[in-house]
Amino acid sequence: MTLFSFDVDSSPFPRWFGPFSPARGLYSGFRFHHKRLGTWVGDDEVRAFWPIVDSPGVRALARTVLQVWHGGRVLFLPNGLVIKPLQGDHDVGRRVLIGRFQGPIVLETPDKGVFNLNDPDHAVPGKPWAGPKSTGLECAVQPDGSLRCNWYHPTATGRETIAALLHGPDRSLASGFQKARPNEVSGRVRVTANGHVITNRKRSNGTWASLYVGRIALNRWPHQKEWIRKEH
Repeated sequence: MTLFSFDVDSSPFPRWFGPFSPARGLYSGFRFHHKRLGTWVGDDEVRAFWPIVDSPGVRALARTVLQVWHGGRVLFLPNGLVIKPLQGDHDVGRRVLIGRFQGPIVLETPDKGVFNLNDPDHAVPGKPWAGPKSTGLECAVQPDGSLRCNWYHPTATGRETIAALLHGPDRSLASGFQKARPNEVSGRVRVTANGHVITNRKRSNGTWASLYVGRIALNRWPHQKEWIRKEH
């Protein structure tokens, strides 16, 4: 199996003005716990931390973040970019590009097994998603299967909101979303680091089920030069 690798960007890290999703609570996304990078899986009653399987790349990423920020959250984008939201009262909404990753993100599960975000077992559109449900970039799937994303960044006078089409029409995503959420043709999804798309559906008892939608082609993910800006 190909190992996860990470190439750190040159310091000072450039500002990131591209697609981004803020954290939803203290347990969402990839973040550090006892100096290991991973993600929390479960709910308020039963929650476990799934660390990324150790590799030279994971250690290099952890070393970069721990030395500069002592931990916190990171966002993996499907095209391999690793984004770090800055911490502190004067940095709210600011993000930097810290490097690029390649390969699958593989997580250690509490039962001593692994969950491969690149090749998840039993990933069938409309069926339950067995992996983490709070990682990835939040987007809105459209009736034609395209993906739109809204994000913001702070300005000197407030904030600027941006909306962009990140993935064009895709019949397989449209079909997968309708299988996951019957009678709906659009709604919020998450695009995970290795390109799989998931969504949540509310159960009759008020809890939420995480369901698989499909996968995007990573080479179709957009990138614009103006999303990366070096500050002088």
